[in-house]
Amino acid sequence: MQDFLVDLLGLHEKAETIAVGQVCWRTVSVFLLALLLLRISGRRTFASNSAVDMVVKFMTGALLSQAILASVPYWLGIAGATTLILLHRAVAYLTYFFPAVGRILRGSPSVLANGPAVQHSELRRASITEDDMLAAVRSAANLNDLTKVETVRLEHDGQVSVVKKEQK
Repeated sequence: MQDFLVDLLGLHEKAETIAVGQVCWRTVSVFLLALLLLRISGRRTFASNSAVDMVVKFMTGALLSQAILASVPYWLGIAGATTLILLHRAVAYLTYFFPAVGRILRGSPSVLANGPAVQHSELRRASITEDDMLAAVRSAANLNDLTKVETVRLEHDGQVSVVKKEQK
């Protein structure tokens, strides 16, 4: 059985010598493993666009693609991706139990505008133009006027959120 898997997945092959069929079987096995890793990492990984989550997405893809294409030995790519997902899970637990860790890793929201008062220093810090902020307000709140806005925030995931003023 072990020899069968070694031959099927080309576990002793290098990128220059791996056969197309072995790449296909590696792809199937890595796909199934990726599904398992997604279950372990939780829905947050793909529901959130925080910097940490983006790094995990890109690095996991890179590690698994190397395992598929035999750029690194198969088990090293799998071990690297698994370690990364477990590390991400540990960081998620840390940020849950220690909010200060979350603020360090994710950052905290910035107030871009309080009503019509635009916070130009925050826009500059976030590299967002006033026109970009106004476009986000139109998109997020369907408003064309900051006088109808209580607060505009740049959230830690990069999304702009708008709190409308109460209707009187």
